[in-house]
Amino acid sequence: MNTEHQPQTSTLLPQQHSEHSILHDALKILALLFRTKKLIGAIVLVAMVTAILVAFIFMPNWYAATANIVPPRRAGSALDNLAGNISSTLKDFGLTKLTGGKSEGYTPLVIFQSRRMQDTLIQMFNLAELYDIKPEKMTDLRKELGNNMLVAVETEGNYTVTVWHKDPNEAARMANKIVELGNYFATEIFQAEARAGRALIDRRFKQDEANLTRARDTLLNFSRRYKLYSPLDQAKGAASALAELRVQRYKQEMTTEMMSTVYGAQDPATQAQRKVLDEVNRQTQKAEEQPGLAGNFALNVGSDIALEYTRLYADVEVFTKIKTFLVPMIEQAVQDEQRVQPSMYVLDPAIVPDKKERPKRSLVVGGTALGAFILAICFVILRDRFYALRTQYRQLLRHEDAT
Repeated sequence: MNTEHQPQTSTLLPQQHSEHSILHDALKILALLFRTKKLIGAIVLVAMVTAILVAFIFMPNWYAATANIVPPRRAGSALDNLAGNISSTLKDFGLTKLTGGKSEGYTPLVIFQSRRMQDTLIQMFNLAELYDIKPEKMTDLRKELGNNMLVAVETEGNYTVTVWHKDPNEAARMANKIVELGNYFATEIFQAEARAGRALIDRRFKQDEANLTRARDTLLNFSRRYKLYSPLDQAKGAASALAELRVQRYKQEMTTEMMSTVYGAQDPATQAQRKVLDEVNRQTQKAEEQPGLAGNFALNVGSDIALEYTRLYADVEVFTKIKTFLVPMIEQAVQDEQRVQPSMYVLDPAIVPDKKERPKRSLVVGGTALGAFILAICFVILRDRFYALRTQYRQLLRHEDAT
């Protein structure tokens, strides 16, 4: 009976001993902390006083000023108008509309976060002195400026420009100046795009003008050579005249045949009618095979000449329509090149802040106190373990000397 319970007792003893050891160590640590509470309190108090002195003496106030801006609603550039016209034309022909990215190639964030913007602000507001960085270290200055400037895109579509500065007046002035510089740089870019677009359109316009002049001269020379000025009207007149000649020939043939039947072929009256018929045949053949009826060309080759005239006339129409298409684009490009319009409108200008944004001195002092408390506990525990190990080591040395 006792032998059956002996193994169970032996397996529970290590677990009970481990729990007793952990509890014993925890109580020992609590007793140690209670015994050294004054030392821990002194360390925390010194850390808090130091943090307060550092926070209020060596950590200056930083103020944040924010400007709220919105993009304008305006017509696109000449290039946008061109793409829109092409898409509309393709749609009219039943083709799929060209699709791609957004109409704009970049957002205002590109300008606000550009190196040009950063360098301008650094020079204009003497940020090297503000950040206590040497002026020649531009990389460090740009990095520090990026930490103290934030341009955010809100869900409603507006933009906010926030700037941190030690001087509240300078913070507001700097935020408003960023918007002003952004509009200035955006206007330069827009005008540069307009100049590039206008140069391209001017080249195409001059090329079209040369092609139109050449097509007009070719059509004019062709018209003078063949006396063809209005193909439809001339074809209608020639067809009417030729039809009349053929009707006259038909009538004369019937008259000659009747005279020959009644009076005989050798009768003078019959001979006279035959001579008239021969003249009518000659005039009809002349009208069909020689120039003069519809123009300076024979009717049997009139279709080829009319087709060539139509082709030349179509060339003139093409280049005329292209010219009509390009003229308003040139006018739009000229207006875009001369237009000075803000790319962003100020909805809420930055105002002088009346409260500091940072540092959060209460958080600094509280965090320092918590960190000092944890470090003090670790120091007390490590010091106690050090003394315990040193005592054990000395006892071991005395034991060895005794033996």
